[in-house]
Amino acid sequence: MRAQRDFAYIHYHIVNRRVRALEEHGFAEKIGQRRTKTGFMATLYQLILRAHLAIVLDKINMDNFIEKAPEAAILSTLEAFVSLS
Repeated sequence: MRAQRDFAYIHYHIVNRRVRALEEHGFAEKIGQRRTKTGFMATLYQLILRAHLAIVLDKINMDNFIEKAPEAAILSTLEAFVSLS
């Protein structure tokens, strides 16, 4: 994470707390471990499909989608939302 420009100054315990929260809420899962440069084992995480959907939905302007989406896309979206209720 430190190699990423936006994350260079974020403390480890903050990242750790947020990753655990993602895991607890069902957005990330453990996929393995690897040895770090300092010699201890670090857990590797991966976002699951639910997290990817949340990211996409966060970026979509729903008003724009409703106005411009083709009928087939609106129908399949509506069916998906109705099946959840």
